[in-house]
Amino acid sequence: MKKSEVEKMFAEDTKRKRSLLTYVGMIILFVGFSCLFLYIYNVLNQTKYVNYKENSDVDYRIHLKDNTFYDKDYLEKDNQYISDLIDYITATFKYRLELEKPATSYKYSYRVEANVAVKDKTTFKNLYTFDETLITKVEKTSDEVETIIEENVNINYNKYNDLIKDFIRTYDIDNVTSTLTVNLYVDVQNNCKESLPGNESVTSIVIPLTNKTMGMDITNSIIDNENNSILCSEPSKANVLFLFCAVISLVIAIIIAVRAFLFMENTKTAKSIYERELKKILSNYNAYIQRVNGTFDISGYKSLRIDSFNDMLEIRDTINQPILMIENAKKTGVYFIIPSSNKILYTFGIKVVDIQRELEKKEERENQ
Repeated sequence: MKKSEVEKMFAEDTKRKRSLLTYVGMIILFVGFSCLFLYIYNVLNQTKYVNYKENSDVDYRIHLKDNTFYDKDYLEKDNQYISDLIDYITATFKYRLELEKPATSYKYSYRVEANVAVKDKTTFKNLYTFDETLITKVEKTSDEVETIIEENVNINYNKYNDLIKDFIRTYDIDNVTSTLTVNLYVDVQNNCKESLPGNESVTSIVIPLTNKTMGMDITNSIIDNENNSILCSEPSKANVLFLFCAVISLVIAIIIAVRAFLFMENTKTAKSIYERELKKILSNYNAYIQRVNGTFDISGYKSLRIDSFNDMLEIRDTINQPILMIENAKKTGVYFIIPSSNKILYTFGIKVVDIQRELEKKEERENQ
């Protein structure tokens, strides 16, 4: 083969390799895009809950009617009080919600209601109940880590006390207990479609009625648990766009891979076939092969050409001699030889020029 033909063959092989590298780079790029879009989709498609802590309290004062015994016109909390001296009660409800970390905006609402109940002391069942709204429902939106609600409520104690006294006197009822309960209801609403049940917190002040003296109790439904989760962010429907982009990127990568395969099959060169065949032999049988640097003196040997490398392996096993590999400096030809003790040299070779001739013959047959 002429030198110019060999140079042309090597130039075509180099150009082919560059094109294949371009295909591989594009495949890696679009697979990377697909993985990135899929990762973003998975992150944004998760329902995220935020842990929270909450606490509440009620402060109150008992405002007194004019009298000759008390210097002040009000009394502080946590005492026992004479019912006939009570004018009205002021209660300050305090509620605090603290999120573990910043979150998307959330809604919350609260209201204050009064409940009057008359119960039988024996059965503890209600004989009469009465509800009244003191602060109508307030709805707000927040994105703060901390939310504080503080509401002052004036409680007309005498109105409720007189109502129950009249009820008991009218129906001549005894053996009953009567209370006025003022409740602060707080509901932190989830952003998901499905709201978590039991999410409403209740803080109460319980005031006995119809007693000559009375003391007040404060209760709440808040559980001291730092692992409560009430807030969640619902995945946006727009996240499907990232999934769509991931699929499209993967499809493009597959199309490019198919085109690369077809290009590789349709542009086979003698050099690429040579490299592939040599790589296949070395990958499978490298343990049986010994490389030889330079040349091997074949003088005195009778050379026998073997048609396949598998036959070389059988000969090696039979005569128990190593397979030697000799490749020329230009890496356009390689010989595998087995020298025997009876001066027979078994040879199997792969040469670029031979492969090129076979390709040309094949092309001539296809064009006929």
